[in-house]
Amino acid sequence: MALDAEKVLDLYLDTKSPHAYLAVQPSLEADMKRRPATPAADRKARMYYTAARQHAVLQGLPFRTPYRLLDSASTNKAFLFAKRQGLEVPFLMRVYVQRWGNGWRDYEIESLKRLRGTLAEVGARTDGFEEFMAPNGAGEAEIVSRMAKAEAAAFTGVPHYVLNDASTGRELGLFGREHLALIREKFGAEGQARTPEVRLEFSHAWHGAPAKRYGKLVSTDEQ
Repeated sequence: MALDAEKVLDLYLDTKSPHAYLAVQPSLEADMKRRPATPAADRKARMYYTAARQHAVLQGLPFRTPYRLLDSASTNKAFLFAKRQGLEVPFLMRVYVQRWGNGWRDYEIESLKRLRGTLAEVGARTDGFEEFMAPNGAGEAEIVSRMAKAEAAAFTGVPHYVLNDASTGRELGLFGREHLALIREKFGAEGQARTPEVRLEFSHAWHGAPAKRYGKLVSTDEQ
């Protein structure tokens, strides 16, 4: 996520994380049935999705708790395939908005055929896709490389932000959307705001307008 030729904010996401889903829009302005191991784990999971649902409402995004556990390994590799063509955001938001809207009930996140179709929908060339996605292929190697880089920046979960902190001269790794206000403050202090209209103060309860930004991705027919 380059803000200009010199300043870059790295953002690590995972397509199975609802809070990563909710981080995409504000960040751009800066059997497999679910069976919790314990009642405490169940309460934690319910709180996790309840919080995500409330913030989705504020952003005008569709959201429904997934009906089963998700394995995002293939989708994350497909994201990197799209990124090679500069189409990572259209691909990610097409997957995110349509599928979190119905709790992943009509989208097989592990299906290479489905992922290839989504890539084609956003205009990506799909030649070489199977080879990229193959076990021990280029996609897997790239995932390993990026995870190593994230771990070096104190990765603990997603969304994970990494930037060079001019105040200390060190790389700074931050976990969670709540740090976007701090990130904006740091970029603003260096004159690195993306546009003059960007406000440095930034509420964790972010209100967005996805229909304007993503068009048919959030049409009522597809929700």
